[in-house]
Amino acid sequence: MTSAGARAALNRPAPVALGVCFVTLLAGFALKAQCLAGFDGRQYERLCYNDLQPLYGVRGIQDDIFPYVHGGLESGELIGGAIEYPVLTGVFAWFAGLLSGDANTYLVVSAALLAPFGLLAAYHLSVMTKRRALLWAAAPALALYAFHNWDLLAAAACVGAFYSWSKGKPVWAAVLLGIGGALKLYPLFFLAPLLLDRLRRRGLRDGLTAAAVGVATFGLINLPFALINSQGWFATYQFHRERGPNYDSIWYLGSPSLSPDRANFITAGLLAASFVLILLFGWVRSQHGRAYPFLQTCGALLAAFLLFNKVHSPQYTLWLLPFFALLNVSSLWWVAYSVVDLLVYVGVFRWYFDLGYQGQQDTLAKQVMVAGVWGRAGLLLLLIGVFLTARAGRRGAVRHPQPNLVPGRR
Repeated sequence: MTSAGARAALNRPAPVALGVCFVTLLAGFALKAQCLAGFDGRQYERLCYNDLQPLYGVRGIQDDIFPYVHGGLESGELIGGAIEYPVLTGVFAWFAGLLSGDANTYLVVSAALLAPFGLLAAYHLSVMTKRRALLWAAAPALALYAFHNWDLLAAAACVGAFYSWSKGKPVWAAVLLGIGGALKLYPLFFLAPLLLDRLRRRGLRDGLTAAAVGVATFGLINLPFALINSQGWFATYQFHRERGPNYDSIWYLGSPSLSPDRANFITAGLLAASFVLILLFGWVRSQHGRAYPFLQTCGALLAAFLLFNKVHSPQYTLWLLPFFALLNVSSLWWVAYSVVDLLVYVGVFRWYFDLGYQGQQDTLAKQVMVAGVWGRAGLLLLLIGVFLTARAGRRGAVRHPQPNLVPGRR
């Protein structure tokens, strides 16, 4: 390709982002496909572990059990089709199981069903942010986690919500956030910034309408499951309430004897305080005729959640990744986060191999994991401020008219 042709290609950000994203997803599948040969230690040694294959058996997916409606929680264990994820993720997992005959086929089918959501996110980000969409499409984290769990669904729903918001369609943004919350709960956090954004722009009625639509969407999706079997539906949330911090969290590393109840109390307090401060900062920043920093506040809320929550699974990086494209922050932050995330990923799973198959406890892999976890925590703390003070991306910036201010109010 000539230099002129290369420049012309770069001026078409959507095809470039989609092409790069497709290659990254192929690389991600190649990584996980190593586990098609079996879970005999290679899942940790070769870093191909994914939740899809083991959960196919232990969550009743292989038996085509429709999730939640016959399930429950007994002695801390999910039974009868209950699953640790909100209802739309459970239904997606069940549907993929209908097309599969064994755990290996399930990984292949799930990857084929999940991949379009990664491409959809890449497309929407390219429309909003042009070439910054490559920070999603070419991210190492996308290769690591696209087919690790079902988080790609919620990430795509959030990006779709931000796209709708950028087009001046806050109600559709709220609907997509409600859908996202029925996939993984974190998109519901973004309804608070959406409310404040609409409140600043159009007044209390618009703000409450947007928030109510998002909550109603989430509620209507969950209502049938809660009515049919409230125990099976609530088992998802009870399971997370009763579980302790995971091994690769600051809470386990900092206080391994911390009980679930104590961890819940501490983390809930920290999350509530940080969320209030972040939302308040956004409100103050929107004074004097300026728009509410919706994307910035959403990014900061998510960074705070990832920092303080008692569970921080490696694939949660997919949740954060779009904000590196949506906000005009230095790409060095993306590089730094990619590095510490890779340290966590390699460290966690190589340490599991050392521990489970070599009988070794304190190994180099564990030291790498610990360094990655604390490095990630430090970056998340910094990113709260970085995101809050950033400008929106090139076309992710607000297109809406300036807020209507009450006469005499500044």
